[in-house]
Amino acid sequence: MKLLRIVMVSIAVVVCAATALAREFPLGTDPRIELGGSPDPAYPTAIVTTSFTIVSPSGSSPSSSPCVLDEGTFSFTSPACFFENDVNPSGVGETITQLSFDIGGVSSSTVTCGFLTGTTGIPFKDCSVSAFEGGTLVQFTDGSIPFHGDFTLDLLGFPKDQTFGGTATVIATPELGTMALMLSGFGIFLLHRKLRSRQSAV
Repeated sequence: MKLLRIVMVSIAVVVCAATALAREFPLGTDPRIELGGSPDPAYPTAIVTTSFTIVSPSGSSPSSSPCVLDEGTFSFTSPACFFENDVNPSGVGETITQLSFDIGGVSSSTVTCGFLTGTTGIPFKDCSVSAFEGGTLVQFTDGSIPFHGDFTLDLLGFPKDQTFGGTATVIATPELGTMALMLSGFGIFLLHRKLRSRQSAV
């Protein structure tokens, strides 16, 4: 009799756990993250650090809830999950050359990635999904987001309140004034070289 009670309690625990898990993920939907260009119309939310967190309260954003961007002690709501690259350490704008998202608690065997249709100027051409201990890593590569450039995310079928730990790989973007000075210097160098070769010929 005691053994029967233990078996019944064990079955009840398994059924409750399975029900809770079924509520975490929407029925018939594999988790997917898509990246796109500018939606129309929308105002972007500024990303100013290379490490940030995006939260989807419903697990499917922006269709069911806005994205929430956390940057250190600051938190911003982005209704369209539309973001702008404003990474600007030491007054030098940065170009994002790769975007990575750590998705904790979700198996990489179920996650897919891709690109949004219906947006203009999709900044990357390739995405990949891989496993890391305790979750999934999604990386967007083969492209770039210039300083003040933008991108949008579409998150589908993740658990409620899912966090996406974002990392932007960046390189410094020369300012227009710096580029003009470099080009002027190069032009003077070429002119000096040409004049010198003429003098040598005489």
